[in-house]
Amino acid sequence: MIVIVILASGVYVVNQWEKAAVLRFGIIVRVSGPGLKIKLPIIETVRKIDLRMHTVDLRGQSAITRDNISVGVDAVVFAAVEDVEKLLTKVVDYEEAVSKYAQTAIRNTIGRYSLDDLLQKREEIARSLKDTIDELATTWGVDIPKTEIQDISLPADMKRAFAIQAEAERGAKAVQITAEAELLASVKYKQAAENLTDPKALQLRMLQTLSDVSKEQANTIIMALPTDILLSAGPGGLGALASINSSAGRERNKQKLESLKKDDRSP
Repeated sequence: MIVIVILASGVYVVNQWEKAAVLRFGIIVRVSGPGLKIKLPIIETVRKIDLRMHTVDLRGQSAITRDNISVGVDAVVFAAVEDVEKLLTKVVDYEEAVSKYAQTAIRNTIGRYSLDDLLQKREEIARSLKDTIDELATTWGVDIPKTEIQDISLPADMKRAFAIQAEAERGAKAVQITAEAELLASVKYKQAAENLTDPKALQLRMLQTLSDVSKEQANTIIMALPTDILLSAGPGGLGALASINSSAGRERNKQKLESLKKDDRSP
């Protein structure tokens, strides 16, 4: 039974997402992949290493930008074991080591950027952070495929300053749009004024204006016209003006007579 137990202890299983380092008297003699494996009982020991991707959360990291503004940064680092022998011989806990080094790297990386660049170049900063961490992690047998900046928090006074700046920019843009609209309108007005230099066009415009005004319930319509316009209108134009005014007056008188008749008929 003792022999069977000893022989059974020499059989082990390595999962598909793992690698196993076999140590003989404290020396790594081989690294085996997944499957059913055999080792020398008592003499050899096995250390299994998980090869799956691990995430290292870096939340609430304080840093100071190049223009001396304090910010809070939330980041995440993705790490995976690449070399099992280096991992076992170079570092005790690679997740803790990556976390500690990443905290320092974040402060150094953020310090090279101003606040405006920090808000606009998040992907560039994440790549720079990844390269900085990966340079050291590679010596531990760890690969850093990606890092991400999740959030950047600003002080309350800076948020108010950005809100005021955004409001001022929107106001300036609104004034610019209004000025452009007025410029375009003035161009159109100028073109219309040039077209109205023709007496016939001006006469048609006057007749249209009188026709629109005469629809209102007004007793008297007074229009001041320059003498040269009246002369250019000619007898026909003056007659048309008079006919429009008289027709409007007759229509109003007719309405008044009908209203008086209705009042006489009423008890």
